[in-house]
Amino acid sequence: MGFLLATVGPIAFTRFGGGVACLWLATAVLGPYLASLPLRRWPVAMLAAALANSVVTAIVGVGPVAAVPMGIMCALESALFGWYLRARDTEGAATLASFGQVGTLIAASAGVSIISAFPGAGVAAWATTTPYWDNWFNWAAGHTLGAITLTPIMLLLLRGDAAAWLRETDRAERIEAAFLGVMVSAVAILVFAQHVLPLLFLPILPVMMATFRVGRIGAAISIAIVVLIATVMTLRGEGPISLIDASAAFRVQFLQFYLAVVVLTVLPAAADLRRRKEILDRLAISEARYRLVSENATDVVLTMDSAGTINYISPSVALFGGGYTAETLTGTNVVDLIAPEDQARMREAYRAAIEQPGVTHMIEYRGLLAVDPQGVWLESRFRTVETRQGFDMVCAIRDISKRKLAEAELTLAASTDPLTGLSNRRVFNEAVDAFAATALLDPPAAGCVAIFDIDNFKAINDGFGHDAGDRMLRRFAAIAIDATRSNDLVARLGGEEFAILLPDTSSAQAMLVCDRLREAFASTVIHDDGGVMIRATVSAGVAGISADQGREAAMRAADGALYHAKRTGRNRLVLAG
Repeated sequence: MGFLLATVGPIAFTRFGGGVACLWLATAVLGPYLASLPLRRWPVAMLAAALANSVVTAIVGVGPVAAVPMGIMCALESALFGWYLRARDTEGAATLASFGQVGTLIAASAGVSIISAFPGAGVAAWATTTPYWDNWFNWAAGHTLGAITLTPIMLLLLRGDAAAWLRETDRAERIEAAFLGVMVSAVAILVFAQHVLPLLFLPILPVMMATFRVGRIGAAISIAIVVLIATVMTLRGEGPISLIDASAAFRVQFLQFYLAVVVLTVLPAAADLRRRKEILDRLAISEARYRLVSENATDVVLTMDSAGTINYISPSVALFGGGYTAETLTGTNVVDLIAPEDQARMREAYRAAIEQPGVTHMIEYRGLLAVDPQGVWLESRFRTVETRQGFDMVCAIRDISKRKLAEAELTLAASTDPLTGLSNRRVFNEAVDAFAATALLDPPAAGCVAIFDIDNFKAINDGFGHDAGDRMLRRFAAIAIDATRSNDLVARLGGEEFAILLPDTSSAQAMLVCDRLREAFASTVIHDDGGVMIRATVSAGVAGISADQGREAAMRAADGALYHAKRTGRNRLVLAG
């Protein structure tokens, strides 16, 4: 509907001289709308626009002969304009927050309009016998100024700023906005209903007031009011523009120029006001945050000299336990309060801070500030501050023991099978890869991998229930741990499939270990919920891993040996050939 109105009005009332319309708003309506749509929906929207434009052109425009070409050209012009807005960031263009964005809008409007003016003027000159260059100028000027005037308002509306403003404002703010809208309307009517005084500057005052009080939405609505009133009154021959001693076409184009100047004056100011408001909001939040932290701080703040001697430490250090107080720690060297294994890293971090004064550094380490002999995990953020005597170090320290514990638990959960407690497939693959890399550097090193699969496990689940199946899996895991060395790795690959990495083990030794595991599992018994005894066996495949055979090859070989064991009777162990 908006596109249709933006087409009918200019064609019906601004075709002075019988050529193309001197005022054109349809591109500023369709272009931003296309920019907001997915590309797959563009053809339908463009076809509808082309048909609407063709019908209007045939009825009130240059006639039916040129209707279809005009409709196609206007749709293509809008598509090119929409593509440009999309490529140049529609949201940024809508805000007009800088001179660069203003230049982008002007370049897009003028560039697209000038390009489309060449074929458009040709069709109009052919269909109406009006001069080609008159049509070209009216097309280029009307389309350029119309796009500059209406595009920012369309973009603001399409982004949903009006709806957001209604949600975020209260009743008093809406009443104020309505009053300002009435004031803008009254001033615009006062200015454009007379043709005695050149008062074109006057509407800018209430528009700017609405902009300051309501923001970009106030600016957009105020401009829309001025555009509507100024256009209607000027086309009726009223208003200050009628004082210009020129043709009607020139007056309409001057009106568009005036409105474009208003847009490019007001909307950047509105955007700058919004940015300033956001900055003030952030400053207020930052101040509130600072007050909250400073009044309820549990972090320890300390300063020390270049030798690491503490010359100030906040009383909150008592929260770390161990009987420490600010008085007892003042004068202590900070390195003495750090776990020995982390002291070298701390010295290196301090050295980097000294070399980069003013830059904040962060390090995590274990501090000896608790009764627990294992210490407590701390995080320090520090920077050097230059003084007349050289420099001091300012540190903010917090206890991160709970976070470290949570990280350790998450790491364990990510690397452990939850049912059996064994390592999972990812950890097993990484371990085998690491061993293969070691074997590559030390060719004599060798080891083996073994893959186990519980025989007929589905029958256990189906016959005795999944709880019994889970107990069987846990029993195998326990037997596998007992049958292997501490440096071997037992993992559950998934389902009823397990794997063992046996580093520094020959194939013969691996077969002995795995066969002992197989026999131990075959002799074990579990019970279901009703007390029924359940036995199971396991089949396995063993393959060597060395510098010549990495993980993938070794796992394929062991898997092939496992399936050979399954095919030849189960409850057996096969060494890959």
